[in-house]
Amino acid sequence: MIEFQAVTKRFDDGTVAVDELDLTVDPGRITVFVGPSGCGKTTSLRMINRMIEATSGSILVDGKDVRQSDPPLLRQGIGYVIQQAGLFPHRTVLDNIATVPLLAGWNRAKARKRAEELLETVGLPAAMGRRYPAQLSGGQQQRVGVARALAVDPPILLMDEPFSAVDPVVREGLQDELLRLQGELDKTIVFVTHDIDEAIKLGDKVAVFRTGGILAQYDTPAELLARPADEFVANFVGRDRGYRALGFLAASGLGIGELSGVRLGATVAQARAALRDGWVVVVDERNHPCGWLSADHLSSVDDSAAVAADLVLAGGSLYDTEHGSLRSALDAALSSPSALGVAVDADGALVGSVTADEVLRALAAARTAGEVPQ
Repeated sequence: MIEFQAVTKRFDDGTVAVDELDLTVDPGRITVFVGPSGCGKTTSLRMINRMIEATSGSILVDGKDVRQSDPPLLRQGIGYVIQQAGLFPHRTVLDNIATVPLLAGWNRAKARKRAEELLETVGLPAAMGRRYPAQLSGGQQQRVGVARALAVDPPILLMDEPFSAVDPVVREGLQDELLRLQGELDKTIVFVTHDIDEAIKLGDKVAVFRTGGILAQYDTPAELLARPADEFVANFVGRDRGYRALGFLAASGLGIGELSGVRLGATVAQARAALRDGWVVVVDERNHPCGWLSADHLSSVDDSAAVAADLVLAGGSLYDTEHGSLRSALDAALSSPSALGVAVDADGALVGSVTADEVLRALAAARTAGEVPQ
């Protein structure tokens, strides 16, 4: 557990970066600090491992004031991940990961063995260990940074905007990877971001800071969206917070309509026969959706021609019937060119369709059942 007790940070020029912060970080959970630039979220994070010293107040880790610990020893028990990974450019990936174990007194063989294990943990192939940081993509470098932070198995992991320097697609993948890792490792993670969507996706609890280092609200993502504490929080989480809140509503009662697909390689005549309201979904040999064909698009193609990938239109997002929320179901329906969201099972195989009307009916039922905060 990490506790902030009336913590203030005032710099020499009089600037107050953090003002009387009282906050408890739950053990084994992800707590996200979020807010605009200059709100004190990174300063708060760095005071935990004494990279920045608090002016007043106390920060306790498992009941012990961090000021009673020698900073280098304190940091050996706290993993730290920053933007752009901060890897040593002249060291291989394995040697980068092994850095902290070596500093902690491990012998070289043990440190490298741990580094090899962690490559697999963060989803990188073993051959990557012989490369240098410049030979990796931004996303791969960030995975190495996470592996290095986990090298001595610290109970606490501090992450300072670790995914902000990569493109949106890679960023989403890294977020998913972090959630997967946390499901296995149960670390106490404090994560800093300026992106409210990232905060809501990752956080078990979210602390919203306002300029001046003042804590505006500290709540679960669902509560934050349903009941923002004031106008500042409401504006920060966005006027579309009602849509975001759908992400916390299970879609277990959502009706799934029938939807048959046509295989890649089938004839255009077969595709025309399978059209539903002018559309048919295309699947591969594993029954995984690839996209859509429209009647208009097929009108100029010979019946005997094969359905090939270059005929297929992008199909929007998919709705996972086992793990999806009402938000993911609605997004699938709204992003589909046919207005039919494609529903898949946990293995990604086609099981049917969802519509926006079905999602709204499920939402109304959830309200009636009291599952939606008023």
